[in-house]
Amino acid sequence: MHRQRHQKGSLQVRQHGKRKMWVLLYRDGNTRKYATLGSFAKMTKTQAEEKRDELIAEANARNSIAPDPDITFGQFLDGVALPFLKTKWKRSTAATTENRIKHHLVLEFGEEKLSALGLKQLQAFLNVKAEALSRSVVAHLRWDLRSVFKLALAEGYADRDPTAALFTPKEAAPSPSPSMSKEEVEHYVNALELRERVIAQLAIICGMRPGEILALQRRHIASDCRKLTIEQRLYRGDIDTPKTHKSTRTVAIPPKTASLLKEWMELVDDSPDAWVFASENPSTPMWRDNVWYRHMKPALQKVGLEWATFQVLRRTHASLGHDEGIDPKVAADQRGHGIGVAIDVYTKAALSRRAEAAEQLEKAVLTA
Repeated sequence: MHRQRHQKGSLQVRQHGKRKMWVLLYRDGNTRKYATLGSFAKMTKTQAEEKRDELIAEANARNSIAPDPDITFGQFLDGVALPFLKTKWKRSTAATTENRIKHHLVLEFGEEKLSALGLKQLQAFLNVKAEALSRSVVAHLRWDLRSVFKLALAEGYADRDPTAALFTPKEAAPSPSPSMSKEEVEHYVNALELRERVIAQLAIICGMRPGEILALQRRHIASDCRKLTIEQRLYRGDIDTPKTHKSTRTVAIPPKTASLLKEWMELVDDSPDAWVFASENPSTPMWRDNVWYRHMKPALQKVGLEWATFQVLRRTHASLGHDEGIDPKVAADQRGHGIGVAIDVYTKAALSRRAEAAEQLEKAVLTA
């Protein structure tokens, strides 16, 4: 922190049109201020000095301990931004976001004076990153910079926010977003053993996240296995609250998946707190990476579907549901996120559906 010297300001008489006015020139933080105190004809110098003293006292009180104007980007991150931002991040968000910030932003700007960073320099940084990274990562870096400078502005470490005009360069390549067809889904689930098949169908058919599936305990699942409740999730061995407010929900399970789940539940301990997908130690749930790398991926390599990760399964649920004409709001509620995310991020219409739509429009427009 930087202790600012107390000031007295500059009391002057200036011409405002045809009138003379008492004015005060002073500083408030790093900003020069100009205040009109009153008419020279109606206010004595003593009164003007009293008014001056009131304004200066207020400014000096606000700035008696002011932020260090020479703080570097790295110092601000470590001392102010990250400690504050971590208080609102979930552990999963904190791990990925902090790593991204330190790997990209701190390496680039760590020694730079925070107040000296401007729009051109920051946009040039994003332009360079767009040549090497996916559009998603570059967009996240832009969001990271916005978060840091909004906080810097709010806390008085910056007089302006240069990130408001930043944009994600058009050169940033979009990340591949594949999903499976109905035929591929059949091959996928048939390649797996019972436990992994249940996990896969809860993801593909019911739209559940892997952390939600692996955090299930017997008490969360209805006796007929036709529904289950999501009230927690698993992240790197820790039980946490669901990802978002919408993620806390009741999931409907259709008959065939319910029958498969019921078959698996016969092998699960009877205790209400028993993990549905326990690890080798029955008192702990399985980790996502262990499920995928030890059990699912090796089996899927035999049928050429090892590319269909848990992210692909979630996208497949959205895309196949869209192709089947399922109401987008219903599907979004089942997956536990907003309808905008459902359409823009996860849904990918099949080429056949797009061809049908194009033909339908063509027939409607070109009548000859």
